[in-house]
Amino acid sequence: MKKPLKKNKSWDKKKIAVFVTAAGLIIFGSFYYVIPKVHYYDDVANQAGLVNVRELTLLAVRGLKKDAPVEPRTGDVYFPESRLYLPNPDIALPLTYLIDNSDVTNSQAELSISTYPVRGTHTLYMVRDVEHLFEAVPKLQACSRGVKLVSNKFPPDNTQNELKHTVRLNNGKELFIYLEKACPELNDTADLLKNIQAY
Repeated sequence: MKKPLKKNKSWDKKKIAVFVTAAGLIIFGSFYYVIPKVHYYDDVANQAGLVNVRELTLLAVRGLKKDAPVEPRTGDVYFPESRLYLPNPDIALPLTYLIDNSDVTNSQAELSISTYPVRGTHTLYMVRDVEHLFEAVPKLQACSRGVKLVSNKFPPDNTQNELKHTVRLNNGKELFIYLEKACPELNDTADLLKNIQAY
């Protein structure tokens, strides 16, 4: 009778060892496989909600400006309300501008020129949550405002804009080309605009 009792104790130890090993594998598997999957699905769900906010933000910015008309034969870009044109700039991204209801060469009006898509927006596509998305909005706004053309220099205490070029137009007037320091991606665009002329 003692022998079967020892067999049961041995069998119980094996059961416990198998149970502990199985439990360990399950716990290890959950940390290794299940928990990362849960984080992945949470991240995907957050991204789905983020897409709507990002696209609405970009649409709002896009709605502020309109495409600058391009003369098909020459490739010259026009800013009709300001009576200015840019001889064929030969660029890939179309230029956009903020409608200026007055002649920028005769007033303190400002002509704001940018590109479409707005440069500096790549950060919006890399963020993982709404908080970081809104941290990227000031740069988006700066790049949307873009390059500013004015007939009078900004005051010296204006530290957010940098004077890039002074242009003497073919009508004898001067334009000052400013770029927001928060959007250095538009440096090339500012350099292109030094060829702008009146018509």
